Amino acid sequence: MIMMNGGYLDTRAPDRSLFGKQHCPRCAYLLVAPDESHHIADRVVRHLWTCEACGTGFSTWVKFQPEFGEMHCEPQCAEAA
Repeated sequence: MIMMNGGYLDTRAPDRSLFGKQHCPRCAYLLVAPDESHHIADRVVRHLWTCEACGTGFSTWVKFQPEFGEMHCEPQCAEAA
């Protein structure tokens, strides 16, 4: 927490990221955000990732459920070039 103008500003990261917690499938390094995101179909987004630690490239598919915006993420691994 940082004090500003007599009050406190909460500087903690939100509990839930827009992309969820994504780890590299090869080395388990925690990744922050995908390199690219593409709208594939109705309620389906594909994220392309590259691990900063080992260079492994992979993708995840996010399927948004119609009710309450729930997400389901399935990693699909592909080696980086």
